[in-house]
Amino acid sequence: MPRFLPLLLACAMLAGCAVGPDYRRPAPKAAPQWLENGDPGPVDLSWWQAFRDPQLNALVERALAGTPDLAEAEARLVEARANRDAAAGGRLPSVSARGSATENVVSENGQIPVARIPAFERSFSLFDLGFDASWELDFWGRRRRQVEASDARAEAALFGRREVMLTVIAEIARNYMDLRAAQADAAALQAQADADSELARLGRLRLRGGEISALDQDRAEAVARASAAAVPDAGARAAAAAYRIAALLGAPPEEVVPPLLHPAPLPAAPDSILVGIRPELLTRRPEIGRAERELAAATADIGVARADLFPRFSLLGSLGQQAQNPADLLSTSSTRLQIGPSFSWPIFSAGTIKAQIRAADARAQAAAARYEKAVAGALSDSEAAINRFLAARAALAEAEASLASEAAAFGLAERRAGAGEDDRLALVRAREALVAATRRRDQAAAGKAQSAVALYKALGGGWR
Repeated sequence: MPRFLPLLLACAMLAGCAVGPDYRRPAPKAAPQWLENGDPGPVDLSWWQAFRDPQLNALVERALAGTPDLAEAEARLVEARANRDAAAGGRLPSVSARGSATENVVSENGQIPVARIPAFERSFSLFDLGFDASWELDFWGRRRRQVEASDARAEAALFGRREVMLTVIAEIARNYMDLRAAQADAAALQAQADADSELARLGRLRLRGGEISALDQDRAEAVARASAAAVPDAGARAAAAAYRIAALLGAPPEEVVPPLLHPAPLPAAPDSILVGIRPELLTRRPEIGRAERELAAATADIGVARADLFPRFSLLGSLGQQAQNPADLLSTSSTRLQIGPSFSWPIFSAGTIKAQIRAADARAQAAAARYEKAVAGALSDSEAAINRFLAARAALAEAEASLASEAAAFGLAERRAGAGEDDRLALVRAREALVAATRRRDQAAAGKAQSAVALYKALGGGWR
């Protein structure tokens, strides 16, 4: 053992070295100011509560408690953390216990001339109990790079779980807006169908009086039937959105769909959504964090591949008791001991190892490209979402102004009809215009709500 001590000490002193590139987090080139005129201020992380809808809040809280998508992401996270622990354990010495009891017969015609050895029996029993230990000295940092890569992959899995969480929340909110918008549209279409049916009824009276032609009446009847046919489609759209919510929650439809199909108003989106500081977006978007951690893991993999070019040094040891008779196992004369260093070096496989290094380099370059794509996509997605929200907010303001004008016109028509200045046909047509304006307002409100959900998702809100 003293002969090996200098070599072991030298290896231990150099075990902290690590070949391969040291990872440095890339610095994205992003301007500090938004291109779009968003409202400054801290981003609302629990953004779904801004819609002030208790049923939507309950759906999101149920989703956060556990959905199949989140359960799958959680399992991937547990797997990644277990792989990290396994890699970390590889840096420590390993000890294993073993034992055997064998019957042996040595050939007389073999390499050892047992027949010529006095008192040597061809047949004998052999009992062995002991421990084997090994410790690979991380001379070139191979194990260290493996742990580094496993740590990064575990963190990438955590970001992946957050990404799934953000997507599930946004999809539930989006489908909830679809549900309430379809219900509002169904109500507006029903009012439109009632108005068109009334126009058709009045047309039949006017046809009998010779005031209109049969062609005009046929057109009025066709419009009434088309309006009535559009109502069931809106109901089907509402039901489809409810079923999608049930699928996102991973719950049987009978638990989720019936309460959702009770009509309720469309949640009003907030007029102002704070967009935060532009560079902070890159720390909130989970897909950027996942891509950055995958790049770190791929960079560490290069060091793992490069370390295979160099010899591996290990310290091996074996201690136990060996005897032909079980009663002799506890005797000190039955003790066996083996200890010493060893090394292995794949001298004649350098071509394969270098190819593996090139492959690791290529994977790191691909990971870097994915990271750059994630950053560019997040910035463009957020700018576009801000633009859509501002446009939807302006469109809703115009639709509300149009509705106010139509409501005033309908009020005037009611007063004129009550005073006998206009017939009922003018009043029905005014009501039809009011219904159409109401539907346009509802569609604009739904567009604003959907664009608000998209903006909140683009800003990376939804997890802490």
